[in-house]
Amino acid sequence: RYKHVRVPITTADGDKVEGECWWQAGGTVHVSWLRGGKKYGGGDFESRRYLEACEEGSVGDILVCESVFHPKKEGKEKAVVTWRFKRVENEQ
Repeated sequence: RYKHVRVPITTADGDKVEGECWWQAGGTVHVSWLRGGKKYGGGDFESRRYLEACEEGSVGDILVCESVFHPKKEGKEKAVVTWRFKRVENEQ
């Protein structure tokens, strides 16, 4: 039903990496990886995106984007950032 895809990608920094992505949790969580980056000492970027309810009973009011940099260098800690974007109605 959901196909796991791997493709060569050139990043905005000019790194040539392997990108891969797939859906999890019945198609509600999108996961992607950029593997083999050379910048920042080398490492892989992982992203997870999904919708989250803002209030009890609401559906998909917030887009959550979790990003993790997994460094290749031993002893270096991973970097993590999570963004939340709330849906708002266009007021006119």
